[in-house]
Amino acid sequence: MVRRNPESYAFPLWGNVLLYSTLMLSHYIFDTSMAQKSHFKMQQQGIHHERWSFPQWPGRHVHNPTYIQTAHGNRLLTSGWWAYARKPNYAADWIQSFTWGACANFGSLIPFFYPVFFLVVLVHRCGRDFERCAAKYGKDWEEYCRRVPYKFIYGVY
Repeated sequence: MVRRNPESYAFPLWGNVLLYSTLMLSHYIFDTSMAQKSHFKMQQQGIHHERWSFPQWPGRHVHNPTYIQTAHGNRLLTSGWWAYARKPNYAADWIQSFTWGACANFGSLIPFFYPVFFLVVLVHRCGRDFERCAAKYGKDWEEYCRRVPYKFIYGVY
């Protein structure tokens, strides 16, 4: 990468717009999905602390959320981004890491080490989380998986 001409990293305008838009959309999904989950948990506990940090994206609250009441006593959120995938924040976080690697263009594999490593970590962590949830929630987890069949990306996986 050091010996390459810096011009080889340049993208046309549409490429820059695509990278920036992908990065911003994935950040929006990551941030609002985490905010929805946090707000839902606070709402269930009867407390609400508005987050006054940057950025304040619209869609960070789920109004009239749907959920599965578990026999364990917890509630599993099934609305907002959490209606489309069981880990929408993981998918959005990985897309951000891939986009940062893609900014260096595709002339070397080095910038893609992190996204590949991160994908392996996320898939492994997701498997562990789902095993724990299956053991903890039993039939309720099966119902949750039926209602929200995709792990990361709606319609894909």
